[in-house]
Amino acid sequence: MSIRFALLGDVVIRSGGSDVVPGSPRQRCVLALLMTEVNRPLSLDTLIDRVWGTAPPPRASATLYSYISRLRALRATLPHQEEWDLVRSSAGYTLRADESLVDLARFRSLADQARGASAEEAKGRYEEALALWRGRPFAGLTSDWLDAYRGSLEAEHLRVRLEHHELLLDEGRHADLVPALTALASEHPLDERVAHQHILALYRSGRHAAALTAYEELRGQLAEALGVDPGPRLQELHQRMLVSSGDLLLAPAAPPAPAPSTATRQPTRIPRQLPARPTGFIGRDDTLALLDRHTEASPGHDAPAVSVIGGMGGVGKTWLALQWAHTHLDAFPDGQLYAQLHGFSPGTPPTAPGDVLHAFLVALGAVDREIPPDTEGRAALYRTLMAERRMLVLLDNARDSDQVLPLLPATPGCLTLVTSRNRLSTLKVRWGAGSVDLAVLPAAESARLFARRVGSARTETEPALRDIVRSCAGLPLALDIAAAHAVGLPAPALHQLARELRDPRTRLDALDAGEVSTNLRILFASSHQALEPEAARAFRLLGLAPHLDLGLLALARLLDLSPTRTRRVLRVLEEACLVRRHRPGRYHMHDLVRLYAEEQAAELPAGSRDETVRRLADFYVSNAHAAHQALDPHRTADDPLPAHRPKAEPPAFDDAESALAWFEAEYPCLREITAYARRRRWHAEVCRLTWSLHTFRWRRGLFTESIEAWSAALDAAAALDDPRLAAHTRLRLAVALAQAGRYEDALPHLEQALSRFAAQGDLAGLTRTHHALAEVHVRRDAHESSLPHFAEALDGYRRLGDQVGEANTLNGTGWALARLGRYTSGEEHCLKALPLLKHHRDGEGQAATWDTLAHIMWRTGRTERALHAYEQALRHFQAIGNANREADTWAKLGDVRAERDDRHGARKAWTNARDLYRDQRRTAEEQHMTARLASPARPADPSR
Repeated sequence: MSIRFALLGDVVIRSGGSDVVPGSPRQRCVLALLMTEVNRPLSLDTLIDRVWGTAPPPRASATLYSYISRLRALRATLPHQEEWDLVRSSAGYTLRADESLVDLARFRSLADQARGASAEEAKGRYEEALALWRGRPFAGLTSDWLDAYRGSLEAEHLRVRLEHHELLLDEGRHADLVPALTALASEHPLDERVAHQHILALYRSGRHAAALTAYEELRGQLAEALGVDPGPRLQELHQRMLVSSGDLLLAPAAPPAPAPSTATRQPTRIPRQLPARPTGFIGRDDTLALLDRHTEASPGHDAPAVSVIGGMGGVGKTWLALQWAHTHLDAFPDGQLYAQLHGFSPGTPPTAPGDVLHAFLVALGAVDREIPPDTEGRAALYRTLMAERRMLVLLDNARDSDQVLPLLPATPGCLTLVTSRNRLSTLKVRWGAGSVDLAVLPAAESARLFARRVGSARTETEPALRDIVRSCAGLPLALDIAAAHAVGLPAPALHQLARELRDPRTRLDALDAGEVSTNLRILFASSHQALEPEAARAFRLLGLAPHLDLGLLALARLLDLSPTRTRRVLRVLEEACLVRRHRPGRYHMHDLVRLYAEEQAAELPAGSRDETVRRLADFYVSNAHAAHQALDPHRTADDPLPAHRPKAEPPAFDDAESALAWFEAEYPCLREITAYARRRRWHAEVCRLTWSLHTFRWRRGLFTESIEAWSAALDAAAALDDPRLAAHTRLRLAVALAQAGRYEDALPHLEQALSRFAAQGDLAGLTRTHHALAEVHVRRDAHESSLPHFAEALDGYRRLGDQVGEANTLNGTGWALARLGRYTSGEEHCLKALPLLKHHRDGEGQAATWDTLAHIMWRTGRTERALHAYEQALRHFQAIGNANREADTWAKLGDVRAERDDRHGARKAWTNARDLYRDQRRTAEEQHMTARLASPARPADPSR
């Protein structure tokens, strides 16, 4: 028959000579439960209880139906599907198949046959039954029921092994059994059946002292653990060993002659299994040095060393391991073992640990007849043969810790290097394994690797090749594939390749070298498919996030999970090296992985995609509004937006500083989500986000972005058919234009807003528009024209009862008067403003007013007081995070200090100003400061 069902190890379906992994862990769990009861129905409630125990998920029945449906779909893809079926009846679900197709049922049948057969026939049946065991039953799966059932199966397995041993002992195979029985005695130290066989085998092999020692050790363990003595059978054996040298029970039978085909031990053979050293290895010096530090606990220390090299697919884990291993061969004189574990090899199931152990034991010189049939026995013999050796074991492409644990030596002197797309945290916890999280290559090393493939001279002269390197985002496999495409291409074809790699829609298609192992999409798919369902869903939804870098709370809204649950899911994705937590609470996805996630997200229904991103947009709308209120409470009360009812309560920001920090961290995401909302024509979200961001953009000097945002918000307000919102948005657009120095562009918008507010009878709108007009006239040096608008604004704020607006208008009036040379009146206006601003704790207004007073004092010859006032302004601008005005204040402080002949203080202030101007891309101001620094003796101009 061509179909087999395997439970005794990994749960797989064996079809046509290959193993098929039947889906996710939970789906395999469902199939395993049906296999244990082949041809007997399991009710829905029983299945749910055995899969999830006492805490099933809310939609457990629906989830179970989906697993059954997928298993049926899998059946339809396999040959010989007529040999089995999944049937539903009123009694539940049944796996219908010949029981001999299930390895567990066949194991039990063979064991029963052996118990009623002749010695020679029984030995064959036992060997056939034990050969079915490839590892722990249901490997990699867990549930309360499976864990308990696994224990009972392992007890069955031990019973059959011991029955088989009895036959071999009767044949005189005691010497062959000693290694396996020693391992069993270590694993089952209180089992008297095991102890009897072990002690008898030792005695018959001529190791009388060892046999007596084993008995004494057992007696001590039984007394300490259970308070009892060994049973009568063991006591009788012990007595006979002490007093009878001719006892037939103890006399060894003559061992059978070995068959001609049986392999013989080759103790002098030293395995050298490492693949060839990688050619053209580039960089990674820091990581190689880290591996050196991890391996300080290898030869000569008191524990075997283990190092895990984790990282995303294609990042170069195997090359790094081989490079390090070949560099350190002299440290391992007893040889090197290598196994490809196929943890994430597309189309190839993970290698069973028992199969790896068999190969390792043969390499270490074990003869075929002494290799136990089960994984546990093989692991024990492997640990025995590795004792006292100094060897390197390289386990490549591991799936999980369970696959690796049986392959670890247990004594000092050995080093195990493991590579995996999972971080294998269990090895770190249980074995203290060193961990290397392998990142992508930095730009310089990427360029060197690519140049080595295609030629340095060509790389330096072809701009398209530099673009290709950038598009590979530091991933070594991507660089290798791109280099393979680029070698020998003429310039026009190179430019076409560079265009395909620059375009996110075609980049993954271009990074395909035509084979499974050199196709990035297949590489990422194998990691995605290995995830449990919840993590796989989360990975797909991450492809909808408009930005690569998101915080935990934003991701919780995107995934529609609690923060605690989101953190757990992200930990799974981190373990699988599909996301990276690059800062506390913030997660990042590599560019190329993100493209694959986007493709997976695109397969979701359009309505589901929009619903998901709307959740994220709602998060940013509500949080940005809350942060804006904390950042600038005096300039948010007038927002004309209708009340927003967020789907989740936004966090409370303790102060302006925490709100500013939130904006700093989230600004790239806010910008991207606004652009997404604009493309989807989510007009309300566009308006809300723009209003919440305007203070942050002003304080950071992001004038160009502010103008673009307000222009889009004006279009959105028009689309919402909200005249009042449109008028206030037009006013804000005009202010943004004025802040960028585009006064002539700002004036028409202000005049139009003034007309609309007058028609609507909107006193707040009229007041703020007069204030804005006054500020524009000041910036145009039309100070006399500004005064009537300041007067209108002052009257309006007083009628509105807005003391903060009133105080800021007093300061603006004071500045205009000072620029007209009316210093005394200007100072009086500022001195009226300060108490109001202090009372309302308006840091922005206080800073601006101190700046005006400083200018007045400087112009009137009070340099010391001017210096103090500028320092007060600087302190307030820094406290509120207004880097834009901070830069201007540093520039003026430098001028005042230069006038006082404080050259050092002046240079320091101008340097700070220049650096801030550079960060804000204010080119003209940066050039002015550069000139001041080049000629510090230049006289200051206080009129600036």
